[in-house]
Amino acid sequence: MSKLGKIEIVDIREIFRDEARDFTPWLASLEGLTELGEKLGVDLELVSVESRSGSYKADIVAKVINEDEEDHIVVIENQLDSTNHDHLGKIITYSAGHNAKICVWVSTSFTDEHRQAVDWLNEHVTDIAFFAFEIETFRIGDSDPAITFKQISSPNQWARAVRASRNREVSEVKLDQLSFWQDLRAYAESQADGKIHLGRTPRAQHWYHIAIGRSGFLIGLTVNSISKQVGCELYMSDENAKRYFDHLLDQKEEIETELGYPLEWQRLEDKKATRIVVYRSGSIEREEERQELIKWLYEKAKEFHRVFYHLIQSL
Repeated sequence: MSKLGKIEIVDIREIFRDEARDFTPWLASLEGLTELGEKLGVDLELVSVESRSGSYKADIVAKVINEDEEDHIVVIENQLDSTNHDHLGKIITYSAGHNAKICVWVSTSFTDEHRQAVDWLNEHVTDIAFFAFEIETFRIGDSDPAITFKQISSPNQWARAVRASRNREVSEVKLDQLSFWQDLRAYAESQADGKIHLGRTPRAQHWYHIAIGRSGFLIGLTVNSISKQVGCELYMSDENAKRYFDHLLDQKEEIETELGYPLEWQRLEDKKATRIVVYRSGSIEREEERQELIKWLYEKAKEFHRVFYHLIQSL
């Protein structure tokens, strides 16, 4: 029998010495928002840090990434000590100021009174979801410290709603899409180049999102099981998406030359978002095509990241 390690609780102040300078930036990072999004059952993208609401500043403002629905704003208030009335008032104030649909309070320790307060809000406020998470840090033996979010409070209907959204029309097509994304992530993790991070948990849906280092922008991989094609796109959902799109369109010739192939430039006049995309015909249902489509999507995601990353940073 292999020797088992012992779990050791780690003082969070050993990892994050300062709340504003250390903990908030980590929680707002791709790693932090991915971890928190996993607990919420949604994909999160950063909007801003220290976002002003009147004379106050919210720690973190994010949004739920979902190409099929309108953006939902998420306000996150964090603290590296036990909960207090000040932070309870702040998260309500910030959520109102940003018209948030999801409010998340993260702390190292929740008092019974504050847990009950979040439960009460969830019972009486129907249009907004309030979450309370205790952050825990630990290590096993000499390993690096690990972080988990322990759920203290959430809306009673939230878990059912998330399961329902995931299970709605979970046909063979949806399950096949889930399997395809799982295979894609496994393929990416097996590559030695490590050029892009596919950290998000695959889901039974027709898209898979990859962060590209700036809020409002992402690389989207898509599968269309009806028209039998896959695609790789730069998806822009920022409020200035149309202006950014036009700026990149002015560089169309240089961008397509660097990539080595033409793109479809979709300004999407009836939507806030825009996309720049390349498609390839093929069906993920055909086993002989499936692996080739995985390789093609992975390579295109790398190429999009290489070409567009620095361009969007300068917009």
